[in-house]
Amino acid sequence: MVHARSRLRVRPWLTLAVLSVVALAPTLTGAQARAGALSVMPVKVQIAPGKQFCSLTIGNDAPEEVTVQLRGYRWTQGPDGEDILDPEPQLAINPAIVSIAPGERKLVRCSAPGGDNLPETTYRILVDELPRAAPKAGVLQTLLQISIPVFRSQADARPQIVWSADRDGCVMLINRGTAHGRLASVMLRTAQSGAQPATNGFYLLAGSARMVAPCGPAGETVAGVEATLVDGAVVQLEQHPMAGQ
Repeated sequence: MVHARSRLRVRPWLTLAVLSVVALAPTLTGAQARAGALSVMPVKVQIAPGKQFCSLTIGNDAPEEVTVQLRGYRWTQGPDGEDILDPEPQLAINPAIVSIAPGERKLVRCSAPGGDNLPETTYRILVDELPRAAPKAGVLQTLLQISIPVFRSQADARPQIVWSADRDGCVMLINRGTAHGRLASVMLRTAQSGAQPATNGFYLLAGSARMVAPCGPAGETVAGVEATLVDGAVVQLEQHPMAGQ
């Protein structure tokens, strides 16, 4: 269990997992996030410009009651592209702890802090399954966690993702826009080997950057970077020189 004042660093390659050691999900697809018998709708929360309120619907398809705890975090990204979650007590969630009977759905309301004039602010709501008081003897109790991204953007906020390459062929993706971008996959293109898969899907927040791994093939020059968006559109990213080149 995460202490209320701790900072979480989430590596970009972690995906939604049903594990006794909980993993966080930076990307999810579809209209519903599901981990085992626990589900959350919507999979991404978008708060309208100038507004504060939002809601989630949590479902329980298990044969027994489930209790979950919800906590709000401010979401930023570090220099290596890792997600960083800082507790945000002003991201109000009501109720913060909820018990859900088998087959039941519960509505949870949320409210983002006001007075933010940034083009886009980003949060995550962690939904943690709490341990049952008396698990059956000899049965391993698996606790689930779902991480839901929350965005509040100005009407004109847009992503602008570009790429740069160093002398070793390592490629940096940079979001120079004012809103997050969400990529399903990234391909590197070289004259010698053609298209090479670089990485699977991820969010890239406004003002953030991340190194694409693996780097370009040894001895080859990356000539272009192709990104597939979550809606299936394929985009050729614009190249920008790295600082100092």
